Amino acid sequence: MKKVLPLILCACVTVMGCYGPFNLTKKLHRWNGTIGGKWVNEGVFLGLVILPVYELASLGDAIIFNSIEFWTGKNPVTAKNVKSIQSGEDQAVLNYSPAAKRLRVDRFRNGKLEATVVLEPDQEGMVARDAKGEVIMRARTLDNGQIALSDATGQRLGAYDPDRLQELLP
Repeated sequence: MKKVLPLILCACVTVMGCYGPFNLTKKLHRWNGTIGGKWVNEGVFLGLVILPVYELASLGDAIIFNSIEFWTGKNPVTAKNVKSIQSGEDQAVLNYSPAAKRLRVDRFRNGKLEATVVLEPDQEGMVARDAKGEVIMRARTLDNGQIALSDATGQRLGAYDPDRLQELLP
């Protein structure tokens, strides 16, 4: 059995045909980095390596979760990226879902939700939707390379050169 198991694992990896994002291992690493100072983080890291938590997470990613993603298109351990930006009494919470390629922006004022915008790809480019799923705005790339914006009715709001977008920001 000691010689057969490694061969089976190698065969599984070659048949899987995917590399994958290793979300479980990334989540474990991110969590490890939030424990405390650098010495505490290092101590916890070494403990997790010795126990072999990191090895099991990597093995689970390589054999199970990345294979599921390869065959179904969805990883059961989807990494979520959340960022919060505070400015006085206003706050924006950005939540990016890599699997769906979707960015959700929740705007708060004094802790109360004021608005939600979801940005996601569609057939023509990108679409912005409100919390109810109604289209607010669309963006698509024109043949000349400009980015065209249109409102929910399809009326064109303008076309912008991608190299000059930085100039438009406050």
